[in-house]
Amino acid sequence: MACRQSLPKHEMLRLVVDGDGLIWPDLLQKAPGRGVYHCMSEACLVRMNDKRLQALKAHFKIILPQYSALLLRIESVLQQQLARMCSLQRACAAIGRDAVMHRLWNNAPLLLLRAADAGDALVRQIDDGLGKRAAAGCRSELVDVASRQWLGELFGRDDVAVVVLDAAGAAASTAERLRKYCVWHGRIQIVTMRNGHESKVSG
Repeated sequence: MACRQSLPKHEMLRLVVDGDGLIWPDLLQKAPGRGVYHCMSEACLVRMNDKRLQALKAHFKIILPQYSALLLRIESVLQQQLARMCSLQRACAAIGRDAVMHRLWNNAPLLLLRAADAGDALVRQIDDGLGKRAAAGCRSELVDVASRQWLGELFGRDDVAVVVLDAAGAAASTAERLRKYCVWHGRIQIVTMRNGHESKVSG
């Protein structure tokens, strides 16, 4: 919709239009009917606006403006899906500094979710651990997420600075979707905050 690139479907977000002309995110890409695909890079999210959505009127009956509301709908759907996925992963996740540092000794591929407001000492510990894993040829994916409170809510705790999940074998697909949704959620928050700031400045 924004950059006109040809990308694999799983790397983009499918959007569908309902009978009332509202655009909705189809995160699992299973909703019936025709859809369009939105590149979820930060650049494309920043570039997209109601003016660009006008192009959809050639194929769909949509109401405008609604891009600001669409961003909120996307954020909400991502939040719900992440909450469901993390709830299912609690039993096998390493949650908190001690559990995570122990899991980093595992040679298997890992996904790390680290809160943006994690303490400096923990950040240094994790970076050091990831550096040693990389030197040993172990694969790790690190995603910085919103906050300790947000990460804690996903995993049923009051406050969590870091979580590690296995990303090997049968768990690889789930870990990849979790990584992607966390990255998308972070980008949506950045764009939403930026749009809100610009509205206040222009107002």
